[in-house]
Amino acid sequence: MPSYFYEKDSKVIFNDTGELIYYIPEKYFSLNVASSIGEVIQSIGIFSYGLFDKNGKKIKISRFKCPTMISCKPSSISKESSLHLIGTKEPEAYRLLHFHKGDELLCSTELPKSIENVEKFLNLLVRGNLPQTIPYDELYSYIIENAELNGFNYKVSGNIIGILISELYRDSNDLTKEFRLSDMKNMNDYTAIAITKVPKYTSSYAAITSENADEAIAAAMVNKGVSETPLEKVVMD
Repeated sequence: MPSYFYEKDSKVIFNDTGELIYYIPEKYFSLNVASSIGEVIQSIGIFSYGLFDKNGKKIKISRFKCPTMISCKPSSISKESSLHLIGTKEPEAYRLLHFHKGDELLCSTELPKSIENVEKFLNLLVRGNLPQTIPYDELYSYIIENAELNGFNYKVSGNIIGILISELYRDSNDLTKEFRLSDMKNMNDYTAIAITKVPKYTSSYAAITSENADEAIAAAMVNKGVSETPLEKVVMD
């Protein structure tokens, strides 16, 4: 652990004269992957955090990577309706958890295993709600680590997981193109879409069997780069 953390009685304590802030996306609370229970905050452990000295000067912004549910006890909580973090394209709403010396960054390192934690993570993934601060080439490790932390095994080839990531993460300049087909110079320069939106960027043939067929077919027929099939003529007729 970093020098500003220490572990005591299975708790991780903040040990610095400055301040540490967790930046929890506000959408986590509406998506049921974060909640407030008295003085304890529970959240999936995928977010950014900032370390500041005693004068409030930023030392660094890092990523907290523990893709399962965690709990913590901040000194105070504040909200920001429009905050632009490094690695993201647009400002978002965040709930800021403020920690000072002696506060519990983790209430327990003995994390409970639960299939519900796997389900919560997958819902974030397939709905395009994972933080954009995660580099594209690290997404696979988050999926595997979430399963391992909760005693779960997908029992599928890693290629299947790769295909899922490939379809959900698109080129920001052309959503009909997978991010892996872009120049990939910036591993955060992607747009994540919900799995229900994939057919509209694939083909009319795929769109007709999708959850939102009307929207998907219309989009597939006008989007450049979408493969054409004889179905387009049938639909138009």
